[in-house]
Amino acid sequence: MLFVLIALWGVGIVLLATGARKSSISWLSAVTFCGGSGALSAVIGDTLIPYAAASGAGSGTTELLDGLRVAASLLQYYGLPFTFMMFAFSYNPVRLGPRGKRALALALLAPIAATLLLVRPIHPIPYGLTAAWAVPYVGFASLWVVFKRETHAALRRSERLTGLAIVPTVLLCSVMNYVLPTFGFVEMWRYNTWIIAFAVLVFVVAIFKYGFLGIRFLIQARRLDVSIRAVTSGTAVLNHAIKNDVGKMKLFGEKIRAYAERTNQPELAADIGVVLAASRHIQEMIARVQDQTQELAIRPDRHDPLGMLSALRDQLGLGDGAAVRIRLDVPAGMELVCDRAQTVEMWNNVLTNAIEAMPNGGEIAVKAYETKKFAIVEIKDTGPGMDKKLLKQVMEPFFTTKGDRRMNFGLGLSYCYQVMRKHGGSFDLFSEPGRGTTAVMRFPKREWKGRGR
Repeated sequence: MLFVLIALWGVGIVLLATGARKSSISWLSAVTFCGGSGALSAVIGDTLIPYAAASGAGSGTTELLDGLRVAASLLQYYGLPFTFMMFAFSYNPVRLGPRGKRALALALLAPIAATLLLVRPIHPIPYGLTAAWAVPYVGFASLWVVFKRETHAALRRSERLTGLAIVPTVLLCSVMNYVLPTFGFVEMWRYNTWIIAFAVLVFVVAIFKYGFLGIRFLIQARRLDVSIRAVTSGTAVLNHAIKNDVGKMKLFGEKIRAYAERTNQPELAADIGVVLAASRHIQEMIARVQDQTQELAIRPDRHDPLGMLSALRDQLGLGDGAAVRIRLDVPAGMELVCDRAQTVEMWNNVLTNAIEAMPNGGEIAVKAYETKKFAIVEIKDTGPGMDKKLLKQVMEPFFTTKGDRRMNFGLGLSYCYQVMRKHGGSFDLFSEPGRGTTAVMRFPKREWKGRGR
């Protein structure tokens, strides 16, 4: 049981460390801690209490350990079904306001409170009575998790792995912990070790390879945040220093050119013209880097995404007869709460990348739709796509796949990520070789709270 304790609490700590702000992850971590409490109870009963007794510990110590054993056991038996139900309703959200969610939580707690208050002794638990409400909790929650439907195809594999790691594990452990003891098989929980080992294996594979409840994306997002903060502060200092020196070059260069023209020295005037052109080029590069690395200020308002995308289509020359065709699937009347200028620039970056990925022509499909919590815009191209290694790098600042790097600094996609982060949403890329690339932007539908002011 020590392995089960370490495995479940280890998973719970990882979940909290990577995504505590997501309610579904917080409740799943509560499920793992409740499950691990049962293992803790077994470790105390099988190992610590016998060791304390053999070591000559006093009755007070053994009574304290026994009290901890009972408390851990009750937390597992009564806490697991409740936390699993709350996880299910967070993972596959129900349409309830804050008051409705509080009422739901209190209603789910009612059988637990009644059992603890009215049944004596409280331990060992009354298996038949507990199973009468715990098994329906676990069964309904499992169905609720399984019936969640992810709208984006690229996330469905992650969703299936999430279900594979969680639902069979909780169901089988519930059979061992609640159903079989009702028929007199009270020691079957010891076989939970193998079930937990399978679940932890799936969790580890999923979190690092495919994503588990979005945790892989959270880890990547944190790495990107650190990289972008370093780039923002570093380029601000560098831009300031270069700008001052280039200003001096321009000032004295103009003086030298004026002197050369006044004294009729055409060769010197031509040479200094080259220097001045180089200084202008440096200034242009500085301006472009600064535009895409400075801290963004978001000014949100309600806008028409169809109108914004139609104007951008015309601006980029993607109308009828163009080598790269664009297809807009955006509902008329749909509203987007966003900063118009920053959002248009973000879409311009994504569409420009898609156009450059299809030099021989192709199609860009832009689709917008709404879910319970988000307004989502997807931009998919029919280009060559990217492998997993390249996909992990493309949003890093200064990473570019373009051959001409003179004015391509590899900041476009990291800028897109920053824009969506400031909106409180997300920017994700999905791609496979030969199947094109899809950019998914999720804009929160709730009342927006500015992050960039």
